[in-house]
Amino acid sequence: MKNTILYTRVSTDDQADHGFSLPYQKEVLDRFCNLKNHNILRHFQDDYSAKTFDRPEWKKLMLYCKANRKIVDEILFTKWDRFSRNTGEAYQVIDSLRRMGIKVNSIEQPLDLELPDNKIMLAIYLAVPEVENDKISIRTTEGSRRANKEGCWTSTAPIGYKNQRTLEGKASLIQSDKAELIKESFILMTRGLPADEVRRMMYKKGLKISKSRFHILIRNPVYNGKVKVPAYKNEDMYYVEGLHDAIVSDNLFNRVQEILEGRKKKKKKWATKNENLPLRGHIKCTKCGKNLTGSASTGRWGGKYYYYHCRLGCRERFKVDEAHQMFEELLESYTIDRGVSELYYDVISEKYGNNKRVRTTKMNKIEKEIKDLKEIISTAEDNLFEGKIDITTFEKGKAKYQKKIADLEFDYTELKNHGVGYMKQIKKALKLFENLKTLYNDTAWEGKQILVGSIFSEKIFFKNNECRTPRFNIFLEDIFLKTNMLHKIKTGQNSNISNLSCPVTSAGFKPATS
Repeated sequence: MKNTILYTRVSTDDQADHGFSLPYQKEVLDRFCNLKNHNILRHFQDDYSAKTFDRPEWKKLMLYCKANRKIVDEILFTKWDRFSRNTGEAYQVIDSLRRMGIKVNSIEQPLDLELPDNKIMLAIYLAVPEVENDKISIRTTEGSRRANKEGCWTSTAPIGYKNQRTLEGKASLIQSDKAELIKESFILMTRGLPADEVRRMMYKKGLKISKSRFHILIRNPVYNGKVKVPAYKNEDMYYVEGLHDAIVSDNLFNRVQEILEGRKKKKKKWATKNENLPLRGHIKCTKCGKNLTGSASTGRWGGKYYYYHCRLGCRERFKVDEAHQMFEELLESYTIDRGVSELYYDVISEKYGNNKRVRTTKMNKIEKEIKDLKEIISTAEDNLFEGKIDITTFEKGKAKYQKKIADLEFDYTELKNHGVGYMKQIKKALKLFENLKTLYNDTAWEGKQILVGSIFSEKIFFKNNECRTPRFNIFLEDIFLKTNMLHKIKTGQNSNISNLSCPVTSAGFKPATS
């Protein structure tokens, strides 16, 4: 009496209509085993394609065979196309089972593979369905591409959308409850936040997505209402307008792409640079709000006199020498004493160092937990092969522990990337504040343009014989405010140091605690 495993498979409703349904296959196999007096050990059935052996039930079947190789004699199925539609992989699996002492065979196309001539028939039985599969694949690809050209979405919906059909029955997308989070992600990207910082913010709001998938998301034109038509044969890949509604506008999507590609928003280029007008493009008119330009006027007795002025006839006009003096006074007001700068750095460095140690401790703990969980899975595999546990218990437990491992690996990555580079930024910013006026005066025209643009987040303006700015760079402004408080503490004007926490610590220094 042979100990037999039954295997049935179906991949489409069409196969069921042609007599290949799972119940039919099982009935035929049971009848055969009863006639031949075979002992049925287990029955595995799949509803997956036979293009590969990456099928859930087949994997369970192989695990069962490895754990019970001494008692399994053969694996039976109705036809060879139920077994595989991939000739190369089929030969590998047959050989793997043969080395375990297990034979495979079809009851409707039986072959004795120990006879050399039968290997030719095996090649035919395996090749015919593979060729049929290839033809189906070509027809599917061409059909899908035709649908893509019409703006249809023919694959699984990306996050933020759900699959649906239009009134005409065409495959398309409809926005899901995650659409608003997708849109918010794009908006935050245009505000200068790093992509991974945006991802973490959205993760807390419910957009559960990995770092790599988020980078793919913010580059995906589907959110801009586009559908990709893949390259095929001699035709290149291109995009068409989709039937679905866009989550983000063309303008918003393109701005994010420019940021990702490292291109800043283009500012108006002047015909020529002028060393006498380093603030041109950075001053706004207090009357109309537009940028002031700069130019030279020729005096009555010769010579040139430079002015910053409005080009729209607002009559706002400043002599260059006076404007530069007022601007340098503004820079002086932001200069930090070196002692105060060092004190600020020490305070933040101490706080950062403590949090770094806490983070390292947590990371070590997570590494140990991951290692322990992997050892549990490894032990369970040994128990499965030895027959101490069944396949169902193993698969259920493995899925549970793999989910825990994935969650822990995510937490580990978050902690590892948390706060990286902040101290270097703070140190550079402090050095900048210590020598702000000198640095500005000693640099060339291009350097002055870059320095002013990086320090001030909005345009400067002149009012009541003073140079002012409504907003400072938020990162540098915080350092200036905190070091100003330290200066008061140092001179005895303030004794409270408890409010010196830097706002970046909550998101950059201190890891989230449970």
